[in-house]
Amino acid sequence: MIYKLGSWDLTEIKPENIEKSIEKVESHVKELESKRKQFTEKITEKEFMYFLKSLEKLATEISKLYAYFGLKFSENTSDHKISARRSMIEQYLAKVSNRLLFFSLWFKDLPEEKAKELIMASGDYHYFLETIRKTKPYTLNEPEEKILTIKNVTGPNALVNVYDILVSQLGFSFKGKIITQNELRKLFYDPDPKIRRKAYETYLLKFQEYKSLISEVYNQLVNDWREECIGLRGYKTPISVRNIGNDLPDESIEALLKACERNQRVFQRFFELKRKELGLKRFSRYDVYAPIDKNTEIISYDKGVTMALDTFGDFSKEFMKAAKKVIDAKHIHSKIQKDKNPGAFCAGPTKTLLPFVLLNYTNTLRDVSVLAHELGHAVHDILSQAQTEFGHSPCLPLAETASTFGEMILLEKLVKKNPKKARSLIFSQLDNFYATIIRQATITQFEIKAHKMIEEGKHLEDLNNAYLKMIKKQLGPKIEVDKSFGKEWLAIPHIYHTPFYCYAYSFGNLFSLSLYETYKEKGEEFVPKFLEMLSKGGGESPIEITKALGVNIKSEEFWENGFEVIRKMIDKLESS
Repeated sequence: MIYKLGSWDLTEIKPENIEKSIEKVESHVKELESKRKQFTEKITEKEFMYFLKSLEKLATEISKLYAYFGLKFSENTSDHKISARRSMIEQYLAKVSNRLLFFSLWFKDLPEEKAKELIMASGDYHYFLETIRKTKPYTLNEPEEKILTIKNVTGPNALVNVYDILVSQLGFSFKGKIITQNELRKLFYDPDPKIRRKAYETYLLKFQEYKSLISEVYNQLVNDWREECIGLRGYKTPISVRNIGNDLPDESIEALLKACERNQRVFQRFFELKRKELGLKRFSRYDVYAPIDKNTEIISYDKGVTMALDTFGDFSKEFMKAAKKVIDAKHIHSKIQKDKNPGAFCAGPTKTLLPFVLLNYTNTLRDVSVLAHELGHAVHDILSQAQTEFGHSPCLPLAETASTFGEMILLEKLVKKNPKKARSLIFSQLDNFYATIIRQATITQFEIKAHKMIEEGKHLEDLNNAYLKMIKKQLGPKIEVDKSFGKEWLAIPHIYHTPFYCYAYSFGNLFSLSLYETYKEKGEEFVPKFLEMLSKGGGESPIEITKALGVNIKSEEFWENGFEVIRKMIDKLESS
């Protein structure tokens, strides 16, 4: 079979008639609303479970309805019809959420004894119910919650849509041509230092053009986050909101960020080694992703998919079969096209569907790595379909586990297959670890600082200077960092979409590195345990899921284990 670049097939989720689809949802909502009088302390287990399972069916219907328009928007943000439909559905679903809000508010207010009784009787739904109870201290009364639900659709969500539309439609003038963001970012990895520098300058200059609009969007998103989460709900800090959403204690994330900051010097050592390898007298931020191998290999999409599937198959036939299901179902949008979301993601709207993957494939080895990463997400999604709809998706940090692991086993296969290229491949993978561990941790630290600075009334240049200072500290005194990199934060989508998401990459990569070391040590006996962990999805707390593997994520020592793998890779480069 030949795999070709193309778009995804959304036939399975495309509503034949949007009005009829909404009517179906509406009928289901009304049926659930009619049960409200049952919700007293005298509710029976049978009544409770009937409602819970009906609510789960509704969640599936809603996810399918929204998924189509969300995915269509990501492939073409300039399609005004899709954008309008998507907005209309968001508004409607916000109202649905408000109409059924009574259930979670009632469950949070239940006496402890009755709540425990229902949780015990709920079976696989237990963790979903436990997480509802955990947010009780941050919950307002029903009228206030309803106002905030509507506000979030017309406020912060709308601002994020503005950001997405602007950024995805940017064109970049390079060598007399207008190219997309992905085509330009590909040049950050060009062997020619002049091209790398010009690509970065073009990229940063374009975001500089829109600095007033983008920074205003960010300021208002931060203000909204603070006023709702800290001012109204009473969360301790802005990042605590994300930690509690991930069901992770603040101390585990503090330990992670401290370990990352302490190990910045590991990558400073790596970049000095890279400078010598490249034969450069001086090393700058423009050179961070410079390839060691000057002969950049062109890897077709067909070859890239085959490489990823072969790699997964060597590790586990089950792992490979899950990934192949997504490919065979034509659930991947891989081609470059105008106004498309410039990133990459895997979306699993509901456990009843195979996930969908968005790529921007440009025929590089890095694209193969991104493909393996996103297919890893897809495998995780499929394996966790044994959970309930509410326990299907893992928390953000654990969601990065299978994806990062997929990248690691791909690297191992490439090194074994082509020993002559082993050195350049290891350099490339260390570049990725810098980008996905240290850089992401620094972005998180910047967000913590930025939220405080915006509260204090600091302006755009203050934020630029703070970001630039953090990059310089992160890279160390030997690496030159042009002042223009101070505005790089304007182009980081996660800080707009999902504040404090970025530590999930640091978490997932270091966690996966430790698991990868275990795999190399134990071989095939590790595979079933790893697959079992993935199959738990979000059906248990991350503390319990990781504890089952003998891991203490509250310990800085655990995070050091991941950095030890990186040190060994650098040692290998230095000794070869």
